[in-house]
Amino acid sequence: MRIFTRLSLIVVPLCLTVSCGVASGSGPVVLEPVPGWTAPAEPTGAQPTGAGSRPGSIDPEAVRRAAVDAEPDTVLGAVVVDRVTGTLPLAIDSDRQFRSASLVKLLIAIDAVERDADEQDRERLATMLTLSDDMLASAFWMSGGGPDIVRRTSAAIGLTGTEPPDDPGRWGETLLTPADVARVYDHVLRLPAADRDLIVDALARTPRVAADGFDQHFGIPDGLASPWAVKQGWGNNDTTEVLHSTGLAGPQWRYIVVLLTEHPRAARWSDSARAVTSAAAALHGHLPGI
Repeated sequence: MRIFTRLSLIVVPLCLTVSCGVASGSGPVVLEPVPGWTAPAEPTGAQPTGAGSRPGSIDPEAVRRAAVDAEPDTVLGAVVVDRVTGTLPLAIDSDRQFRSASLVKLLIAIDAVERDADEQDRERLATMLTLSDDMLASAFWMSGGGPDIVRRTSAAIGLTGTEPPDDPGRWGETLLTPADVARVYDHVLRLPAADRDLIVDALARTPRVAADGFDQHFGIPDGLASPWAVKQGWGNNDTTEVLHSTGLAGPQWRYIVVLLTEHPRAARWSDSARAVTSAAAALHGHLPGI
């Protein structure tokens, strides 16, 4: 099996004249956002302990158990936001920090469009998101000031548990929490229409095979029978590996779904991916419209 080491990527100078094509996928076109949930000022603290703990809640133990049944050492953090009712049907360790892997590309894209990226860079940003292209991410990371991207977006969005990597060149080791990732998606849907559509359309076109050959349809795409627009993350360091499935789902992007997982370095990628997909599938029957 191919070994992926995205968490330990060291950025190198890249020319921004790379030719990029946009891959097409099965995701839906972006719809107008539904008014509703406003990102909380603090990470969700109290976690539900079982089904029925509050109206419309999802049993967190059932979701956690689904993941652990696939990969026994899975550490799961999760948030589901219902943007229509303004509630969080699911919250599991929502303030736990995880290494970001490619989820930091969302911050890279937000920072670039909010600093008025030109048309050529906007096309490259779309490709970076759709194919999860590491070379483009490294180029934008360098041109945007590396860790300053994380600091700027955290301040602008109000992220409370997101930190830049200790090593400025290792963008995949940015730390973030499930609650903060939910805030990021809420922010994306509140961007000016052109910027929102750029990001969401790119996520909705995510193909099965990423730029590095990894199958990026684990989690939400394979686990939820729903329209989706996703940003996935995967990578490892010397001790652990992470696989994350995050994005928008449901009619008119009613739901923000965040599933972050950490696994032992020795875990098989296929088992870890199956754990994330099983957690996503455990949401079925609990979310109106899905």
